[in-house]
Amino acid sequence: MRKAIVEPVFGQIKERRGLRRFSLRGLDDVRSEWRLVCLTGNLLKLFRSGWAPQAA
Repeated sequence: MRKAIVEPVFGQIKERRGLRRFSLRGLDDVRSEWRLVCLTGNLLKLFRSGWAPQAA
């Protein structure tokens, strides 16, 4: 069941963001690049949903 839940997220990131291979080399650099891809994906989800930060 885990595979059915987790896999679509990675597939969507790869397909929508066009991530077929990493641009950088080395584990630390690849981790940073992956975090950046995930961050932009999450920000796009928030933006498309109409979310806006509230003023303090």
